[in-house]
Amino acid sequence: MTVYTGLDVHKETYHATVLDEDGETIRQERFPNSLEEIKSFFSGIEGGKVALEASYYWEPVYNELEEIGFEVKLAHPRKTRVIADEKIKTDLRASEALAQLLRMGWLPEAYVPRKEIRDLRELLRRRVSLVNSRTKYRNKIQAELAKRRIELEGTPWCGPWLNQLHNLEIDPVEDYMIIIRSLNDRINRIEKEVEEKAEKTEEAMLIKSIPGFSYFSAMTIYASIADIERFPGPKELCSYFGVVPSTEQSGGKKTHGPITKEGDKYVRRVLIQCAWVHVNNCDSYITGFFKRLEKRKGSNIAIAATARKLVVAIYWMLERGEEFRLGG
Repeated sequence: MTVYTGLDVHKETYHATVLDEDGETIRQERFPNSLEEIKSFFSGIEGGKVALEASYYWEPVYNELEEIGFEVKLAHPRKTRVIADEKIKTDLRASEALAQLLRMGWLPEAYVPRKEIRDLRELLRRRVSLVNSRTKYRNKIQAELAKRRIELEGTPWCGPWLNQLHNLEIDPVEDYMIIIRSLNDRINRIEKEVEEKAEKTEEAMLIKSIPGFSYFSAMTIYASIADIERFPGPKELCSYFGVVPSTEQSGGKKTHGPITKEGDKYVRRVLIQCAWVHVNNCDSYITGFFKRLEKRKGSNIAIAATARKLVVAIYWMLERGEEFRLGG
């Protein structure tokens, strides 16, 4: 007999409902969020399918259930709410709704990449977190200098500037620099690992062939796409990255607004940054498009449209296995 489990995952607790093939409740519990508790709850359940909603805490339990041997489905949170929200009153009811949708074959699924890609995404996110932390402590040092009306000569955070900073012997600055040096070591280690992985990844090297893309940005885009075959065409890939204009239609009139900003905002920011580097340093058909549009619409709209054009290029490069061509 196949059983269907809905799992509502929170920071501190799980809420779980197990249904049989007829939709009758076999078990319904609330238990602490830990992998040991997960193993305990599922120890008496043989086989079956499990649905959990995509959230910040989904990945560890997803991996654990896969290892145990369950067929795990990740529910798309927004689409699941559209179907089930009216009936959900409590967390246990939410888990029951997931189980019912799974049992009836109505569960809207979110894409789950293979573990290799999930691990790569985690590595890239960790690097971003470390860079953000480093920026925070650099800003603290700049604030200490501003309080003391100290201006150093040279390019900030480069050799001569750092030597002057060290010679000031300001206690808070020294404390922050110890943290920054530690962060630098970890960031450099991750960047080296990302570069080594990129060199072995054909898709990442194709993306890196576009002027303006580094190893890190190419791997970020590759990890987000995971498998180009899951996108029917470039339009769907642009929509996935949130770089298509929003559209409103009423009374036969269609108007376009700002980009939708769907998907991962950090990946979209990487795309925009790479687009700026490209148009400022490369004479390509992409740059020509940007300059023409900039004259009519301004730089902000033009760079968003240029990022979209880059995504179209990336789609066809990955689909055809071809490097970037300056002339298109």
